Amino acid sequence: MVRPEDLQILIQMEKTVFGNSSWSNYSIQSHIENHPAWIKENTGFVFYMDLVDFSELLRIGILPEKRKKGEAGSILKTLCDLFPKTILEVSNLNSSAISLYVKLGFMESGRRKSYYGPGKDAILMEKVR
Repeated sequence: MVRPEDLQILIQMEKTVFGNSSWSNYSIQSHIENHPAWIKENTGFVFYMDLVDFSELLRIGILPEKRKKGEAGSILKTLCDLFPKTILEVSNLNSSAISLYVKLGFMESGRRKSYYGPGKDAILMEKVR
């Protein structure tokens, strides 16, 4: 679990992983003050919401040098094992994330057309244990 003293590490990891698409420092701080998050130092992090009967994955980030080594799958599998259902949203243009989610047993449950802009749909996915 993330502790308040992890804030600066999370901010730096977020910027390294997501660049111009990074959450603001305030958004990261607000999330860790109000919702659960995990950090695997020098590897990655996950922000999610515990909605009692299910979890919602909000953000998962793996440092570039740690990608393609199973880290995202391992972190996500751990999250999914804690809840009977996990939901998420992903851009239809993020083929590597979609492949990972499908490999882990997620199925498309809906779609928001042009949610991220023209031709950029949000795919809603869920995994039920």
